[in-house]
Amino acid sequence: MRLKVIALFLALQLLSFGIWKTMSSPQTVMADPVPVAVTAPVTVTHAAAGKAAAPKIDFAVRNLESSQATLIDSAKSRILEAMAKLPAGHTASVGNIILDYDKNAYRGLGGNKLIILRAVNMGDTEFVGVLIHEIGHNVDFAFLKPADKRKKSAFMDMGNPVYSSDNSVRFYGISWMDEKTMKNAANNMDFVSGYAMSDPFEDFAETYAYYVLHGNDFRALTATSEALYAKYNFMKNVVFNGIEFDTDDGKVEANNRPWDVTLISYNLDNFLAL
Repeated sequence: MRLKVIALFLALQLLSFGIWKTMSSPQTVMADPVPVAVTAPVTVTHAAAGKAAAPKIDFAVRNLESSQATLIDSAKSRILEAMAKLPAGHTASVGNIILDYDKNAYRGLGGNKLIILRAVNMGDTEFVGVLIHEIGHNVDFAFLKPADKRKKSAFMDMGNPVYSSDNSVRFYGISWMDEKTMKNAANNMDFVSGYAMSDPFEDFAETYAYYVLHGNDFRALTATSEALYAKYNFMKNVVFNGIEFDTDDGKVEANNRPWDVTLISYNLDNFLAL
């Protein structure tokens, strides 16, 4: 989940346990509508993210029991290992990460340079998937920033305007009229997941995670939807400056979408070896 304006939310949570509560997604699977024909092929070239400088992250923990203390270092290590595969500008959009050791907590929240992750009851692949999704929110919020604030777009985030000069607006406009309204022609084959259909901000974060962790699958899907073709190329050219990811095998069911990108299996070792 992405929040551009967090003051009220933070204040409410401070009253109860000192910091925010995380959020998660359900795990159902979507139906299979007819795909959309694409007008141009994708040229597949490979590039890994390369070696980024170690991000400067302030870590904190909450709900930690003494028996869980040994888990902290492994969680931090996994986070930093995964973040090293992303461009430095993306990881610089994150300043603080809170590890929540309540096994019943929701899985993750990101925005305003903060990420909260449940650090228990998730396997490594899901943990990294949620991390990448939440980094996507921070990239949307802090990396893609408006050049000026002279003109408001049709999009609002928590009651505050998203300005027309914010490059994120170009992405939102592929499938959305505003933060609540999809374009009339949009259908669920134009999104990488069901959760991406929640709003433009979840669309961005889910697409970001899919681009990073399922690059070959995403490239295969661009042949089924003009919107996905546009979203892939936005990620490639605007967000990643030409970097592409050789992740997954490209063998994907074109007429199916998962509910949540972070729950799709992938080879974590291959991603970390890029």
